[in-house]
Amino acid sequence: MILFNTLKHHLPSIIDFIANQTVDSEVNLSKLGDSLMDLYTGRLSLDSIIEETLYFLKEQGITSEEDYRVFLEKHQGYATFQLSDTSKWVFLWGNEPERYVHIHPARYSPFTIRIKSATLKTAVMLKIRNVQQFDTDSINTARKSIGLSPIKSMEKATNIIEAMTLLEST
Repeated sequence: MILFNTLKHHLPSIIDFIANQTVDSEVNLSKLGDSLMDLYTGRLSLDSIIEETLYFLKEQGITSEEDYRVFLEKHQGYATFQLSDTSKWVFLWGNEPERYVHIHPARYSPFTIRIKSATLKTAVMLKIRNVQQFDTDSINTARKSIGLSPIKSMEKATNIIEAMTLLEST
């Protein structure tokens, strides 16, 4: 019923993903998308997010795909809701069979940051490769391995370093 791209929108899931990789792993980061995204950085587990989402839907009387369709139509195609940690989330129509309730963190919500996909992909690869010293060569090697263009200078790497810090802080 729930469609939630955890590798794109849930920091704890990304950290788990990294922990299950090795330096030699064939890493597919396509689920991280190709643009700007909202990433939940809070402490709620995936199970808690799903449980609270289902509870909200039940409270709204939404028990079927048709109920959900009507709910979204009443809200011009999307609606927001709040979880127990005060983070806000968005309901959209899911594009996978049987997973019609698509959720993701709301823009500018508590415990949510906006991040470029390329920035997060680079940080994930650096973390998987256990890179400790950040310079243009190590960053560009990681970017090249996932099909991204190189950076020209370390001044362009500020967001990547911040994303690395985020991946290490939890």
